[in-house]
Amino acid sequence: MEPLQPMRPVDVQRDEREAAPRWKVWGARIVLVGLVLTAVLVEDGQSWMVVAGICTTAIGAALTVASTRRRMRENAGRRIPWNGRPPIEPRQVDLLDTFGFPMVVFGVAVAAKSASVPWFFALPVVCIGAVGMPLAAQAWHNYRVRRTTPTP
Repeated sequence: MEPLQPMRPVDVQRDEREAAPRWKVWGARIVLVGLVLTAVLVEDGQSWMVVAGICTTAIGAALTVASTRRRMRENAGRRIPWNGRPPIEPRQVDLLDTFGFPMVVFGVAVAAKSASVPWFFALPVVCIGAVGMPLAAQAWHNYRVRRTTPTP
């Protein structure tokens, strides 16, 4: 039996994705916790809570749209898979996406609760605003990539 050949060293690339600065992560967490505590500790029926819920929903939707646009721009010319990570992902945590979706859900819940609206009326707003728009944008992106890519 012959001796085994020596193994070649394996070169593993370092993870080069940038982490978000800690002050941004903790700042966003503190703001979100403050919103939740305000909604929990204030009585129902406050008219300003409806406005606060609508504003929170709008801010969360804007963050989600900004995150989706950035993901599409970074992956221009590449299909984004439906399940899994996009081919190009330069950051470990996307703060826009991480805090955008929960803010939409929270804002709709606060506005609906303060206005005494049943939850099943608020559910379509969450489905369309926080889930439907990013999925539609990804479908449009993948369609454009497939249309512009020449087939062999």
